[in-house]
Amino acid sequence: MKARTKLERRVLELGDRLPALSKAKREWAFSLFPAYGFYLKKGEVWCQCCGYLDRVLIPELAVSLEVGHTCPRCGKTITLKHLTEKDCKHEARYVSFIQRTEEWNVIRTFMAERNNPCKGEPTGYEINEVYRNWVNDDGREVVTARPYTRSPFHLTWKTWEPMQIARHNHSCNGAYEMEDMFDPSGNWYYPRMYVTGKLRRNGWQNRFPAMNLPPVAAMRQLLTNPVAETIVKQGQINVFRHILRCGDYCLPFSHALNICHRNGYIIGDASMWFDYMELLSYFNLDTHNARYVCPADLRAEHDRLARKKDRLEARRKEAERMKKMRRDEDNYARDKAAFIGLAFTDGTLTARVLGSVREFLEEGDAMHHCVYSQGYYSKPDSLILSATVGGKRMETVEVSLRTFRIVQSRAACNGVSPYHHRIIGLVNKNMNLIKERKQEQWKKQTT
Repeated sequence: MKARTKLERRVLELGDRLPALSKAKREWAFSLFPAYGFYLKKGEVWCQCCGYLDRVLIPELAVSLEVGHTCPRCGKTITLKHLTEKDCKHEARYVSFIQRTEEWNVIRTFMAERNNPCKGEPTGYEINEVYRNWVNDDGREVVTARPYTRSPFHLTWKTWEPMQIARHNHSCNGAYEMEDMFDPSGNWYYPRMYVTGKLRRNGWQNRFPAMNLPPVAAMRQLLTNPVAETIVKQGQINVFRHILRCGDYCLPFSHALNICHRNGYIIGDASMWFDYMELLSYFNLDTHNARYVCPADLRAEHDRLARKKDRLEARRKEAERMKKMRRDEDNYARDKAAFIGLAFTDGTLTARVLGSVREFLEEGDAMHHCVYSQGYYSKPDSLILSATVGGKRMETVEVSLRTFRIVQSRAACNGVSPYHHRIIGLVNKNMNLIKERKQEQWKKQTT
């Protein structure tokens, strides 16, 4: 992508002046690869650090499997594992170096590779720069990168082509969502870092990348957000991490953070602390009081208030449910007044119309189905009956008041009882009683 702005042209110009990696940095990048080797049962040990193929006696190999094997060529003590066809002999690491150039902080990301294609051949090490994140003292970011191709199954950097302007890509076209190619978070970082004086003054610390703080977002926030600068200088690194993860840069309860600073209270779990502050506000407790803001045991206080809130919310919901139930009781008694009390039996089975919303609740709890939760008591064209044998619930029957047919008859857990066909026959045999009650209701409504 071509440079379109003065900043992008400036970055490309400065990029040509960046020095090549020093020998120490290259050796550090290659030292990140684990020291291990493969062994074969006939006594061969293939070192993945240098490629040397050592031949040892079987008894010595057995000892090496326990304590590790020392490669006679590179001198490294390597752990051994059995070589299989599925083992990958190509390894890659993304390594990053933070440096400054004039008014820019540059995160240079390289791909370090180790290749062992054939046994006995020297190990090939290679390192190529793939992208750069530039952040100036105004907090503006520009990305330069080499071209690449990728799919859900491969990624190839065109390391032979020059750097060009790039854009953060949080996804790709098509059905597959992929990670941002130019996010240096999670890379390996060289311990010596050099940033601009303004960024250092605003609170930058070289330990941030090792603490899994996204370096680009951390730089930009320290350069543009006074709240972030204040939090870092107060030592509240966990709060800084929290706002970077959440993107909540307008931080709530900033006055409480100042109280923590005055009392030397360092927040260990920022997300829990903010939840705790919300709980304090819920109970109208004083968030300007260090007694509440700086608890000795944050987890215990958080859990205590959370349990108290749960109890209050449960009582509130129960009160609302009872209020709704009373309202539903009145509506049900008015709409189904003609059918309440209707019951018929064949001597063994008894089918009775449910007389109240409370009975719907009891029926649903006893039979483990949705006759209450789905609000069948509020359906104008449904009549619900409970079929019992000797007082024990067998099935719940729904009758349509439009067609006067049985819609469904469900036993416990929506199953079928041994009396299923007898229940249906009993209700159908007495369907005329339901029709008569319906006609009486219709006459009362029309007169």
